[in-house]
Amino acid sequence: MKKTLRKSLFWMACLSVLFAKAQDRSVTGKVTSLEDGSAMPGVSITVKGTTRGANTDSEGNYRIATTDNAKLVFSFVGFSTVEVEVGNRSVINVQISADTKTLNEVVVTGYGSQIKRDLTGNIAQVKSKDIENMPTPSVDAALQGRAAGVYVNAGGGKLGQGVTVRVRGNSSISASSQPLYVVDGVPVTTGDQGNYGGDTNPLADINSNDIESIEILKDASAGAIYGARAANGVVLISTKRGKAGKTSVSLNYQTGQAVATKRLPFLNTEQYEKFYRQAAAYVDRLDGFDVNDPDSQTQYLFGPGGFLDYYSYGTYGTPKQTDNNWQEKAFQKAPMQQMDLQLSGGNEKTKFFMSGQYLNQVGTLIGNKLDRISGRINVDHQANKWLSVGLMMSLARTNNQRLPDDNAFSNPLQAAALTPHTPFIDPNTGLPAGAPPGDVNIPLYYNPILSVEYAKFNQISFRNLTNTYAQINILPGLKFRTELGIDLLNQNEEGYFQSQTVRNQTRAANGIGVNYGTFITNYNANNFFNYSKTFGASFIDATVGMSYQQSQTKRNFVEGSQFPSDSYRKIASAATKTDGSSS
Repeated sequence: MKKTLRKSLFWMACLSVLFAKAQDRSVTGKVTSLEDGSAMPGVSITVKGTTRGANTDSEGNYRIATTDNAKLVFSFVGFSTVEVEVGNRSVINVQISADTKTLNEVVVTGYGSQIKRDLTGNIAQVKSKDIENMPTPSVDAALQGRAAGVYVNAGGGKLGQGVTVRVRGNSSISASSQPLYVVDGVPVTTGDQGNYGGDTNPLADINSNDIESIEILKDASAGAIYGARAANGVVLISTKRGKAGKTSVSLNYQTGQAVATKRLPFLNTEQYEKFYRQAAAYVDRLDGFDVNDPDSQTQYLFGPGGFLDYYSYGTYGTPKQTDNNWQEKAFQKAPMQQMDLQLSGGNEKTKFFMSGQYLNQVGTLIGNKLDRISGRINVDHQANKWLSVGLMMSLARTNNQRLPDDNAFSNPLQAAALTPHTPFIDPNTGLPAGAPPGDVNIPLYYNPILSVEYAKFNQISFRNLTNTYAQINILPGLKFRTELGIDLLNQNEEGYFQSQTVRNQTRAANGIGVNYGTFITNYNANNFFNYSKTFGASFIDATVGMSYQQSQTKRNFVEGSQFPSDSYRKIASAATKTDGSSS
């Protein structure tokens, strides 16, 4: 019986293999261009709905394994995708045509633009539809995963913090490796302007829903346009413009909630105790101590009045002993809401685009919040046949409730370093652990919850980005354009630390207040001639001109201490002005 069964299984296996072989087939062929019949190397061929794939060689030839009822998909950058039924064919030749819609798109290249099919430089493009209505306050964070060859790291996830963007990798050890950002022809201020905690992000003042396209210049040709400033690449941001026709009105509202995921697993009370008992016993053996010796590490950690007894407020080994996950105290459910209003339209002579936005976003880390109100107006006017003028202007107010630096123990996430035996609340005072009049040396490290409950550091900035232009058509193909742009940033940072934070702010016994003022004026002027002419299949495009930029930063700082009450937090109420400077 067993022998017969084995024979049956053997023949069934053979039939299965023969059936599979009958279904699989090898398809070969050649891919050529519909326009001139030339071979197309590097074309991607995939079996639709599967992971099978192949590429054409230098002669446009390919070979791929498929089945009778499958579809082959031929795709290549800049060309239309083609799908072909296999049927019972073993040879399939395909012709693909250029995707004129894609190739005719206009790409901004600096002081001008080019049709995409004529572009020879290495430029990555991100369109408005790729980033609009994204729940992120900054433009550079919206680039993450959307531009080939561009590395974007949003860091610790705090709202309004600096975002690392690398176009050509790290180009310097000590200087900045951030790219140059140009908004509507104006190189804007992008450096960190914060005075508390981690880097801030001035690009958080720009409404990403106002953006028409983003071009990232990645090759050396960017240096011919922007000089040494292009060493780290250039990010060109173009905002939306109006189109002739009926006025379009768009009102959008979105709301949602963010939650931090992928929490790290930390030891609970039982695991923590087991681990340290093993470690202490090991040290005692090396030092020659009995675990019951008062001078042993075991007794230091677990004995009466020892480490765990002290840092648990005497609850260790009692029914009141806690098992706290301090990491969870650092996170919160983070709601957000955003409202956008856009109007665009005009006629053949005058076109306009107007927008307004309100963004309110809470961070996934406790104590972090950002809200922004912004508005924009773009106007283009054709004064006559030879003269056109325009204005692009935006104004934004951003209020960022900031958090300490990622590596500081006052950052909420550093609560994960605290022992699970320590209660969240001091049982003697009913206040958070470590808050006076309780013992400020408990927990083991500074309790970062105190900086959230009893300290505030708000950053309020007003940002104005304006660019005006006039363009004169001198001769057919020859035009002159003059631009004047300005980037104004007025920023005020105000902080107050109550006495409960005295372990971290040693001079805060009676409160300490700080105030920073930052004022940046950034002017830019461009004047250039452009000549563009087509001669049959050839063309010439030349630009000559000058660009002038001037930037000035003014800062001032004042600090006060000895406040009569935590209800009076302005520097004017401080009994002592302890520090101050300007630059």
